[in-house]
Amino acid sequence: MRASDKPLTSNALTLPVSGRIDMPASERYSTVPSFWSATAHPHPDLRTLDADIETDVAIVGGGFTGLTTAHYLQRSGIDCVVLEANDAGWGASGRNGGMAVLRYKSGWSGLTQQVGLETTQHMFRMLHDGIDSLEATIAEYGIECGFGRCGHVTAAHGAQPLAALEADVRWLEREMGYEGAALLSRQETSRLIGTDEYVGAYLERRSGAIHPLNYARGLAAGVAQKVPVFVSTPVTGYRRDGAAFVLDTPRARVRAKRIVVATNAYTGLFPLPIDLARRIVPVPSNIVATEPLAPSVAAGILPEGQVVTDTRRINLYFRMTPDRRMVFGSRGHLSGSNEPWAFAHIEAAMHRVFPALRDVRIDYRWNGKVGFSLDYFPHFGQAEPGIYYGIGYSGRGVVLTHMVAKALAAMLRGESVDAGPITSARFAPIPMHRFYPIGIRLYTAYYKFLDAREETR
Repeated sequence: MRASDKPLTSNALTLPVSGRIDMPASERYSTVPSFWSATAHPHPDLRTLDADIETDVAIVGGGFTGLTTAHYLQRSGIDCVVLEANDAGWGASGRNGGMAVLRYKSGWSGLTQQVGLETTQHMFRMLHDGIDSLEATIAEYGIECGFGRCGHVTAAHGAQPLAALEADVRWLEREMGYEGAALLSRQETSRLIGTDEYVGAYLERRSGAIHPLNYARGLAAGVAQKVPVFVSTPVTGYRRDGAAFVLDTPRARVRAKRIVVATNAYTGLFPLPIDLARRIVPVPSNIVATEPLAPSVAAGILPEGQVVTDTRRINLYFRMTPDRRMVFGSRGHLSGSNEPWAFAHIEAAMHRVFPALRDVRIDYRWNGKVGFSLDYFPHFGQAEPGIYYGIGYSGRGVVLTHMVAKALAAMLRGESVDAGPITSARFAPIPMHRFYPIGIRLYTAYYKFLDAREETR
């Protein structure tokens, strides 16, 4: 970062404003009473921007994408700053289930039919490089976030989804020579998860888990050793000024040659650029965490410590914490309410999957927004000259954010980056986006119908 010798001139302020926002303070600075926030390390010592500055790249968003992009830009010698409206990891980065999953929403066999063998193989390698990069970053900064390659189970709710998982295992063996995945029988799945809910499963052994908020805060502290990371610094407007941009914040302005938008499901709160928010749909996700389970109960649930996502379109995901709590999540109520009634369907699903937890107390309930793209892939690229983005992780962001951030940094270095549909030019604004709440309701009902039709007991 290069602090300007004098405040930005008033001439920059007379240019047309390309976007502004008036975000309510309650949404900008609210806290989330999650299990992760209750057990997180203290906030890193980061400051608020209070003086005008100049930089090459201004990164908007202090979650996994923004901080990791800054990490790689700094290593490339590119001057940058991070501007976060709240605290590091305030959004999905600090609220998610903490699952480092090595699968896209589309399976490998089906993806090959969509984009071809060579592209799918490249996307496989990029994904695995993403989790390797996550692990390397944790080691580089000495982040204490409980990272481990515990493995991830994709649990099949019916015979048809199980057949698709089997096709994926065969594809990995045949096309990649990969032995890190295995198909599990119904009996093996029951033993590994601790429930008779599923007919079989796909086990990915290289996947992992983290305490997401501890990772976000540790990453912010590590990056801030060499890159200015400003918190409580919302970007309230921006404008072009010649070949550069001027970004407004409440107390100061930033002059930057380029901008990276790293706000995912919360992109609608920011004006950079306006149509980016129309390319994804923010969908609420709700999670509960139980009280610590009795050892006798915990012994029969996920005894080998894997994390689990099932194959339902409105999927369930769950894991155990080191202190024997069940963390269980799924699609949230569209209202975004954090009241207990909005979690009733989550708790009912947990009780169905694990009947032994029916009388267990819920200690934490929290929610947040997940940024879904229409094709369920993340997307990165250049929205307009000088404005880059990485958004749309569709619930798989722990690994995908690191994959995207690394690619974004390469793009900002001037390198050509091709990630198949992830860099596709088809990532355009969604028609009639303003009506997405109606669309979510319709799709949710339809997906539940399809899930129910596929269920095998």
